[in-house]
Amino acid sequence: MSLSRRDALTLLGLQEGFDADELKRARRRALLVNHPDHGGSSSGIADVEKACAILGDSPTLEPTLIRRGSDRPSFTIDVLPVEAFEFLLIAAAELGEVANDEPPYRLEIRMHEPRDTWVVLDVVPDAGSSTISIYAEGPSPFLVENIRDAWVEAVNQACLG
Repeated sequence: MSLSRRDALTLLGLQEGFDADELKRARRRALLVNHPDHGGSSSGIADVEKACAILGDSPTLEPTLIRRGSDRPSFTIDVLPVEAFEFLLIAAAELGEVANDEPPYRLEIRMHEPRDTWVVLDVVPDAGSSTISIYAEGPSPFLVENIRDAWVEAVNQACLG
């Protein structure tokens, strides 16, 4: 779907003159409404991210994340989401810089290895465990596998350490 600036404003429920905080709140609301767990779709999520890119720099990502390369679900941790999120934070300290964290469900990080890239990890409850989905900014599928493998290794070290 090709979005105009007017379409982006409508999708996010914003009017011209909005500030960065309003864009951030609008993005979160739109992501929640368009999330597949709430009747939305991955294309709806992508449209929200495109709208944010059109309206300016995302409040949490540079540039706004467009989910081109993804690996869903990426891996599972056999603990509840709150504990899984803690393990992800420990692993994040080894892999890059945390840009945003919304416990217990979302972590946005700028990874340094295997390539300098923006990554979002979503924690989804899954029958007593947690499924971690990884979205990375534009990498090839091969790179997403490398990113996933780096997270699995770092989380395993966090769990054992």
